[in-house]
Amino acid sequence: MKKLGIVCGGGPAPGINSVIRAVVIEAKNRNLEVVGFLDGFYHLSRNKIVYRNLEIDDVSRIHYYGGSIIGTSRGNSSDEEVFNTYISLVNSGISYLVSIGGDGTASMIYKMSKLDKNKKIKFAHIPKTIDNDFPLPPSSRTFGFETARNLGMELVLNLMEDAKTLKRWFFVQVMGRSSGHLAIGIGKSSGATLTIIPEEFQNHEKIPLKLLLDILEGSIIKRLAYNKPYGVAILAEGLS
Repeated sequence: MKKLGIVCGGGPAPGINSVIRAVVIEAKNRNLEVVGFLDGFYHLSRNKIVYRNLEIDDVSRIHYYGGSIIGTSRGNSSDEEVFNTYISLVNSGISYLVSIGGDGTASMIYKMSKLDKNKKIKFAHIPKTIDNDFPLPPSSRTFGFETARNLGMELVLNLMEDAKTLKRWFFVQVMGRSSGHLAIGIGKSSGATLTIIPEEFQNHEKIPLKLLLDILEGSIIKRLAYNKPYGVAILAEGLS
């Protein structure tokens, strides 16, 4: 019986367990043994093979819960780490590997596929990031993004009401590294007063703080002119 492995890299995102569940069920229906490598690439990159066997009964209801039943971890994709991970995977006896992660995990999988000259392992990567910064086809979203956007929208909607009630401004920083996809998604869906993302400053190698302050100040003054001394500004993480 051939063996399929699942590994999750990077930070947590909504939907990981749903993906694990779907992969396990489909693999078992195809008569494959399935293992989940624990804690991402942490053990594999240190020449240790730590996994748990996964059966349909183990995953049938995990989609109701957040997190990852096999854990996750971040790696640095160094040549040594990639090589150690590849050797560990070969020694584990798997024929297929399904990876779940963002661009860092994708890079690691790509490098391992180049090491795999004899095609001992078939690799498949599932893009996971709430940043939505993966080069996917138009209108496609990385899983985790929509859930994060919806949760962020609910929080900002509450802040909008508080701002109006208290006659104050709230500044909300939204994660996303150098990408503003999540920030603009939350800003548009919640009707935030103002959303600023790094993609608007392509001509600046480093965004001047004064420029950001001028934009915020201008928005506050304009709102005052309309007798609205309140608002919510969404600021993408990549602005810093």
